[in-house]
Amino acid sequence: MIEKYFRNQRFAERHRAGPLRPYIDGFIATLEAQGYANCSLPYYVCLIGKFNRWLQCAGVKLVGMDEATTRDFLRSRNRTDCVRRGEAAVLRALLEFLREAGVVARPIVHVASDPVDRVTRDFADYLRQERGVSVATVVNYCPVARLFVSESMAGNSVDLAWLSVRDVQQFVLRHARDHGTKRTQLTLTAMRSFLRFAHLRGQTAIDLAEHVPKVASWRLAAVPRGLGSKEVEKTLRHCDLKRAMGRRDYALLLLLARLGLRAGEVLTLELDDIHWQTAEIVVRGKGPQRKRFPLSQEIGQALATYLRTARPPCDSRRVFVRSRAPCRGLGHPSSVSTIVARALARARLDPPCKGAHLFRHSLATEMLRRGASLSEIGQILHHRSPNTTAIYAKVDFIALRSLAQPWPGAQP
Repeated sequence: MIEKYFRNQRFAERHRAGPLRPYIDGFIATLEAQGYANCSLPYYVCLIGKFNRWLQCAGVKLVGMDEATTRDFLRSRNRTDCVRRGEAAVLRALLEFLREAGVVARPIVHVASDPVDRVTRDFADYLRQERGVSVATVVNYCPVARLFVSESMAGNSVDLAWLSVRDVQQFVLRHARDHGTKRTQLTLTAMRSFLRFAHLRGQTAIDLAEHVPKVASWRLAAVPRGLGSKEVEKTLRHCDLKRAMGRRDYALLLLLARLGLRAGEVLTLELDDIHWQTAEIVVRGKGPQRKRFPLSQEIGQALATYLRTARPPCDSRRVFVRSRAPCRGLGHPSSVSTIVARALARARLDPPCKGAHLFRHSLATEMLRRGASLSEIGQILHHRSPNTTAIYAKVDFIALRSLAQPWPGAQP
């Protein structure tokens, strides 16, 4: 396979010379499947050939190759040539390819010897195995627990029995002012979970979770902020449909604006979830939920155009994939929010909230203006509880007008 990228076959054979010889063709096929452009593939094939010859000259065997080996190669190239963006990523992909093939050993994970690391690791195991929480919860909670233990046990051996109510309160006072309300609430929730874990393990005499203060936050205090219908249409119009990325963004934004999907629901949408014959979309909601939405002509046309003309060929079953190689599904809900923020910037709109949820609020607000009831909005947005939908009652000005009392002293 390497021969098709070089006119001179002797030059191609020169690139094959080295310990990577049996695996070069397979890795090039992997790069092609990941959607690397035809204009960049010859460069990366040449890079793998140079890395192959470098390994041979340096006497490095594949069994002992690791991340340090690729870094040494890039340093040597940096002294003689200009390192191109993406080279490190391709070499990391090559290393993973060889590990999957069983040629290169995977790095040995050393068990943390630091007492704070051990406590944090035990807490993470408790969250995963006994509480069954999601990966995102573990990622959010463990740094808080680590910071709390390291600050409270500074200068002392890590013995949670020495923790006191004062330690808890001082930690909250130190860090609460550095974040907004939502982030502070998350921090305090993580602290309560960790302190309950410590008490269940018998490491604290009392349950200190009860002494974690609460953030002053009143339910339904905030007013949902959305875009007007004209602003939504303006945002959609500013997607450049002549470009592949514009067609992808347009289809994604339509799902947010017309169906009120969450960022995670758009992120996990797969090709098999679009039922063209029955004109339905199956969306993966929170947890095991599966929700069905009608596939309107507008959304169907946008998705079909994107899938036929703009989606790069790749092995991923996700509907929306990265525009740059390696082509795989978008990695995080924040990627969807970034697409929304860029679309708003193109339309020169500056709402207070620029995330994916903005379109969900906009859809609910527009439905209220058109006379939909709160129960109907809850069904469209798939709210589990009517209390979740009740926040939109604040923007139902027509219904609120009938409840408003006359101003004292006003003319009848």
